Amino acid sequence: MKRLFLLSTVLFLLCSCSNDDGLKPGQPDGENTAMIPHFYGMARLENPAPETRGVANTQKVWHKSMAKEKLTVKFLNGTERYQAQVKEVVREWEKAAGVRFNFVKDDQDALIRVGFDYIPGMMSSWAITGTDHLQLYDQQQEPTIHFARWRRSPDQLKYSDVLRAFGQALGLELEFRHPTFDPGWITDENGNVDEARIREYWERELKNYITWEELKKMVLDPLQDQPSLIYKTDSYDPESVMTWPLYEMIAKNIPLIEFEDDYKTELSALDKKFIQEIYGPTLGEFYPEDRYLNLIEFDYTGTTPEFTLTTNKNIAVIWDQDAEEATNYYLPTNVSTEYTFTATHTFAENKKHRIIIAEFLDWGQEIPTESTALTAFDLTHGVGAENFDIKLLNKALESIRIIGGEGFISQEFNFTGYNNLRELYLVGTLDSRVTLENCENLEIFATSRSVYKPQTLKGPSGLTVASTPEANGYYKVEGPVAEWANESISIPEGIGKAEPTYSLSDLNGPGITIRNCGNLKEISLENTRVKNIDFSNLPHLEYIYLSSTQSYLVSGGSKDNNGEYLCAAFSTLENRKDLPSGVIVLRGITRGTNPADYMYVFLNLEKFIQIDNQFKSKNWTAVWDSGLLLFAVAIP
Repeated sequence: MKRLFLLSTVLFLLCSCSNDDGLKPGQPDGENTAMIPHFYGMARLENPAPETRGVANTQKVWHKSMAKEKLTVKFLNGTERYQAQVKEVVREWEKAAGVRFNFVKDDQDALIRVGFDYIPGMMSSWAITGTDHLQLYDQQQEPTIHFARWRRSPDQLKYSDVLRAFGQALGLELEFRHPTFDPGWITDENGNVDEARIREYWERELKNYITWEELKKMVLDPLQDQPSLIYKTDSYDPESVMTWPLYEMIAKNIPLIEFEDDYKTELSALDKKFIQEIYGPTLGEFYPEDRYLNLIEFDYTGTTPEFTLTTNKNIAVIWDQDAEEATNYYLPTNVSTEYTFTATHTFAENKKHRIIIAEFLDWGQEIPTESTALTAFDLTHGVGAENFDIKLLNKALESIRIIGGEGFISQEFNFTGYNNLRELYLVGTLDSRVTLENCENLEIFATSRSVYKPQTLKGPSGLTVASTPEANGYYKVEGPVAEWANESISIPEGIGKAEPTYSLSDLNGPGITIRNCGNLKEISLENTRVKNIDFSNLPHLEYIYLSSTQSYLVSGGSKDNNGEYLCAAFSTLENRKDLPSGVIVLRGITRGTNPADYMYVFLNLEKFIQIDNQFKSKNWTAVWDSGLLLFAVAIP
């Protein structure tokens, strides 16, 4: 455990600053910052007001409107990690009561200024109390909260420091100042507090900074227990984050103590109750409209939506704007790049809600016209979702996946002008349709959860039709065999399972429309009910996966003309004459099972010959991969 030399976290400290313990981002390591010595502490020395001290001083508690809207905070220095840790921990106070700490840029004025300066001899952190910050507002380059020696401190100490310091910023005093606190173990034989022992300790540490007469008002003089002057809980709370083991340390006469187990890293039940009595109930995670840049919106009918978001910034999800229900997802302090959050919520009523995914903006930040916050959106439980509005201002959104299923609301997806989009997956969307237009960087489109792609091909490169039919009148065809990297995709002995719910349909028009998406490389259409697809103007297309029941793309056509749909689709393929051979994997699907089994593909012999000639002339390799990797050609 780390030994910590405890100085008071709330005393008037006359301190000169030297080497910065936490450098500003971009500041060279070891750079010194010269600062003029100042007194810091709970009150201005010229007006210490010793008779009005308490657990929370009524004269130093903020007005509720001020605490709700205008408690601005900025960092004078400190590493990005230090700053992120502070932002993370202060949210515990916001969860407990009607207060908000609004962090601003370091070139803006703020009521609360946080520093991490290295000060020789100082091991503890301190803070100005409550509204005393107003008296120091014109000293914008001076800290009102100071965190010391964090470089080698455990996270528990940092969390404890932040909770205690920002508790003081809200007007709370240290818990040992509670009127009912009884430091019985440092009394003399007559039951009186042993002032000599306390004075000896404090003067040993601080005599060069502050006189005992001034210091005595802060650590020893009795508190005046009057309701008009202080707020207090009914009793002393040893579990409060505002506790500080100075009396125990003095009693044991040890200037160095080990107290890692004593760190208070969570608000106690009384802390939460007390701060709520002062500032009212929590404001929740719903913020004013100007704190959000809307990125994705959709309607959801149901009780438990779930999706994942990959982002490099803080994200807010507004579950119900009218009810002011929201969840804020903050980047962890140990993450410097993008991070994936799982967002879920339970609605009290099964009715339509408009869900909004937004970039969470800084206080006072001008609402931007573009965002690079979101890189991936994965709607893992999409049944009940509709009316998607995925904003074009998302300039880093590269991957979208929407997984539906039985009960999904069929709809039209229009992705026009999504230049940043690289991967799109629409799974189990029933009779929905999709338009892909002017998606210049789109590389993958799939109706499967990922692209089903063989690791390698083995066997002959071309297809061979048996010269004589089987007893059932069908001809066997032999050709390349797929070896799958993922065993769950491997289909041994003709048995395998398809996506349980079909995706996309030609029921109300073209199920798939692709225009001006010239960088598209892979298309995976698993269990669709489309009959037509145009592969024209896709010069970089190199892999196609198709599966359907017999009535649709893979086996479908007019009566006794199975393969007509495939023949028409493959006639639009780009010629890969001067490129490596493209690969096409085809599977048939049985009817009526859930999930459906893969099965043989049945084609008219004449249509098959036309299809095979197209593959050969355009340099495409076909793998008829249904179970035994065979299909039979029906005889007209």
